[in-house]
Parts: sequence; C-alpha cells; structure tokens
Amino acid sequence: MTLLEFLHLFTGGVIIATFLITLVRLTLGPTLLDRAVASDVIAVGAIGLTALVAVATKRDDVMVLTIIFTLIGFLYAVTIGRFSERVDRQKRILTPDEARAEHRRLLREAQAELHAEERQARQAARASQPAEKEEL
Repeated sequence: MTLLEFLHLFTGGVIIATFLITLVRLTLGPTLLDRAVASDVIAVGAIGLTALVAVATKRDDVMVLTIIFTLIGFLYAVTIGRFSERVDRQKRILTPDEARAEHRRLLREAQAELHAEERQARQAARASQPAEKEEL
C-alpha cells in the first residue's frame, strides 16, 4: 500500500466519521436550522467522498456526481434560508428541563388565577349578605 492509497483511505474514513457525527446532529437537532446545517455538511461530505472516489479510481466521469451534489446542496441551503422564519421562543421544541419549568410556570399562573377568582366570589358573597338581611 502506497502513501497515496493510505491517504485516500484515511480521508475516506474521516469523511465517513463526519457523516456519522452529522447524522446525530441531524436527528437530535432541536431547531430546523440545526438540521439544515447538518444536511449541508452531509452534502459537502458527499461531494468530498465522490471527488475522492473519482481521484482514487482515476475516473473523470464520476465528477458529474460532484456537480449534482453541489447543486442539490446549494439549492437546499437557499430554500431553507428563504422559507425559514425567525423562530419564536415558544414555537421551538423545548428541552425536557425547559418543558418542566414551563409546565410549572403555567400551573402557578393557573392556580393564582383560580385563587383570585375564589377571592372575588367570596367578596361578592359577603357584599350581598348584608343586603339580604336588610330585606328580611
């Protein structure tokens, strides 16, 4: 095995490792833009791997695939950039800790509102009691 062949194998291994790490980000990414960046990295890796295969096998007809992958990656990035909108804090997927904190906050607000309504009902009942006694 020559040094050039070893370099080809090493580069291919690095690209495949990048694919695997990027797939994790693609599946776990909390926002759409995280997933878009991960898919863009996968497109660049596909371009690099295709170019590596073309150089290692000395076939120039495979280079057409690099052009196709480049166009797909570019169009995907432009499309995501065009149609993605600014994500509001409430519209994104929350982490489990954030979801629990948000649930606790909403529960406290609901309980405070319920207590306020009960207080108003008691005050209204007290206010109407003397009027009823005077009528008797």
